[in-house]
Amino acid sequence: MFRLADRFVLPCCAVLLPLAVHSSPLSVYLRDYYTEYQVVKECTVRASLSADDAATAKSAITMIEAYYLRRDPAIDKASLKKQAIRNKNSAFRMVMQTNKVDLREFCLGSLHDLLGKSRGIVADTTPEKSGS
Repeated sequence: MFRLADRFVLPCCAVLLPLAVHSSPLSVYLRDYYTEYQVVKECTVRASLSADDAATAKSAITMIEAYYLRRDPAIDKASLKKQAIRNKNSAFRMVMQTNKVDLREFCLGSLHDLLGKSRGIVADTTPEKSGS
């Protein structure tokens, strides 16, 4: 019975170790927001969103980035941004292949995700007013 358990321990460690070494939960969240931002940038190139939308997304990602880097200064932004570009490319490939998702709706969804998170950050950092 002990031998059977040994067979499962090594594969589990092999899977979990790279996850523990390369990312913290905060970096995964930040990477996802970087991906959303990359989608919005691509959508402006494809004329699905306006330049104003891109500027709004830029200010939102700046706020989101500062928030996560304040919480974990060890986050490797460069690596996350490279992953985000790959994720964006994969997302657009899937959207274009399926033809079931409207490109504009996909783009607006990414923009709204960024704006929702930035509003949440503002709400979290706004000091509460005490009652009389």
